[in-house]
Amino acid sequence: MAKVGDNANKLFNFRPIFFFAVALCFGILFAFLYKFYDVSLWWLLLLPPIIGASFYFCKTKRMIFRAVAAWCALALFFFLGFVGFSLQVRDFEKTTVYNGECHVVGTVVEKKEYDFNACLVLDDVFISGKSVKGKLNAYLPLSFYQKVALCDEVLLLGDIQTNTEFFDVYGFRTYAIGENLRYSCYVDELAVTGTDFDLCLYLRARMQSRIESGMDKDPAGVTMAVLTGDTSGIDESLLDNMRRGGIAHIFAVSGLHVGALYAFCLLLLRKTKLNRIPKIGRFIMISTVLLFYGGICGFSASIIRAVVLCLVSYAAKLFLSSADFLETLGLSAIVILFLSPVSLFEVGFQLSFAACLGIALFQKRIGQVCVEIGKAYRKRFPRKLTEAQEKILKNGDTLPPSLTERFLRFLVSVISVSFAAQLATAPIQLVHFGYLSVWSLLLNVVFVPIISAGFSFLLLFVSIACLLPASWSVFFLYIPNVVWSFLLLLFETADFSTLIITWRVSAQACICYYAGCIVLTDKLYLSAVFKRGCALA
Repeated sequence: MAKVGDNANKLFNFRPIFFFAVALCFGILFAFLYKFYDVSLWWLLLLPPIIGASFYFCKTKRMIFRAVAAWCALALFFFLGFVGFSLQVRDFEKTTVYNGECHVVGTVVEKKEYDFNACLVLDDVFISGKSVKGKLNAYLPLSFYQKVALCDEVLLLGDIQTNTEFFDVYGFRTYAIGENLRYSCYVDELAVTGTDFDLCLYLRARMQSRIESGMDKDPAGVTMAVLTGDTSGIDESLLDNMRRGGIAHIFAVSGLHVGALYAFCLLLLRKTKLNRIPKIGRFIMISTVLLFYGGICGFSASIIRAVVLCLVSYAAKLFLSSADFLETLGLSAIVILFLSPVSLFEVGFQLSFAACLGIALFQKRIGQVCVEIGKAYRKRFPRKLTEAQEKILKNGDTLPPSLTERFLRFLVSVISVSFAAQLATAPIQLVHFGYLSVWSLLLNVVFVPIISAGFSFLLLFVSIACLLPASWSVFFLYIPNVVWSFLLLLFETADFSTLIITWRVSAQACICYYAGCIVLTDKLYLSAVFKRGCALA
């Protein structure tokens, strides 16, 4: 089944770091099944036959030695994944239990506003005078919420509950474990006792005040959501319609936003005199910008993932002779999962890396299909040439691309990237949410490029507004206010509740889907006949 040529004796091109990341994921997954579903360790006995079968492709002693080294490294990463997840779960489980009325002291690091109540996330928590591990969710009336600002040190009196359960009605409590949220408090009394200055939280609060004073309500809520991930300022009906349209992910600050800021920083370094700075200096500059922005957004799990992915990718480009995208992606996953193994079960982690893998595996092929369709159309309806253009062709030269052709190339690039990402993420959305919006393909082609191109400028306008008096905010945020008002008209006037695929698939079906997709890519050196048979199946 293998192709003839350089890869005649290979089934695939082994990328060590990527496969180490895969082994780490399997170790975490096996630890999860062993801990919560009593899966027996005897299942590991299936590995020796698989390992033995791989040596069938080893034709020389050197290949055998490399195969042994690779399997040892894979086993090590599997073990690290198993142990890392087990230790994180055990640490979360070993939490001091508090139940009943207690005094709580902590620093406000996040504020969430709902229709009838609100929530403060506290860090550096003391319960009844004793320092405790983890964070606390404090639920309180809106009247209390208005008195508190980010960075405030607060004293609470209320009913404390310890939340160390690993599952709730929504499934595995990945977010709570990853964010170290161990306690909840239903507040009866609240007092602000001081302020613990934090530059990032101070700037976030200042951003919010400037945005609210310089923009209309809906554009202000959307701007704050795009920049920091805080969707509390968006009208619920508007937010639901955007979810049905499949673009609510633009409010989850992640790879799209950090990637746009990263690309803007790269552009400045390449097109200005900053390109004379040594490599290590450029890396430190970009790291500082991304980490500072991550601090303003509260270093959520999605922010950490995106920052790690960008910095690992940039380091590979600067310091390595050749950077393979799959290897870079694998290294990013290893770093993230070492920091928090439970991240593997976060929907955001799965969607982010599935989208990147989809682009790596499918984008080129989808683009080729679009190009072939364009060639067929051009052959059927040939381009009318001027005399000057015909003369250029007669001399053996090629015509420069027209404005229309450049636009079509850009459109093909956007469509192929968007479709590849959605092709890879669709099963995950069906597994976790049970629905898929057909509108998302069209709307993402429009909104993702807009956010990618305009995010850094939006952040720049808001940053300037933060440096000036509040009365100047209306002037500096006038353009973002007009643009968002125009874009939001689409969701205020149209209903995207139609064309929704409601079909919940199992995790097993999702795995089979991805296995089939991998077989159909050019990453496995299989014959075209075999691949067509798999596609038909």
